[in-house]
Amino acid sequence: MMKQAEEMHCNVGFLGPQLFSATVVQFKSNDVIQAIKKAMKHDFVVGAYNIGSHWVMVAIAMKWNDVWYLDSSKGFPLRKFKDVVTIVNWAFSEHMDPKMKKNSKTKPKLTHKIDIPCTQQPSGSTSCGFYVALNMYDLLGDMCILKKASANQATIRMIQGMLCEFILKEIIDPKGSFYDGPADDA
Repeated sequence: MMKQAEEMHCNVGFLGPQLFSATVVQFKSNDVIQAIKKAMKHDFVVGAYNIGSHWVMVAIAMKWNDVWYLDSSKGFPLRKFKDVVTIVNWAFSEHMDPKMKKNSKTKPKLTHKIDIPCTQQPSGSTSCGFYVALNMYDLLGDMCILKKASANQATIRMIQGMLCEFILKEIIDPKGSFYDGPADDA
């Protein structure tokens, strides 16, 4: 996946699953904070988080200050992910501290979204690791598309402007009524 991100020129940091787990968060939280903080230099941070008996994909979109939790097993309605929410918030706070202006009174905060739709594993299945990888692979492609679209905002706005101008001048009559003449006139 790292190779795919490179090939697609998508700036993604990956968190190793051996470090990004409930057990390590509980006993070595500073190590996890530092790893997440280091990965936050990328546009997106992606990791497989082990909550104990289940893997969940976690993606942090730095540009939008969003954290997405892709849980392939909806058997537990809307898990809260309290420990990982706390640890990601701490890492984000440390990441933002040097960037904040001294006069700034408010720090940006992360929005945690735990109800992100993703590919679901069959009921009773224990293949959550496979589904984390599958969802990560799918999301990686989407991230690259999102990045390219946001990098081209000026082009998109220009096209939107041209389209609006065309609609206003060529389709809508200056008096405000829609053109309803024969199709051959168009």
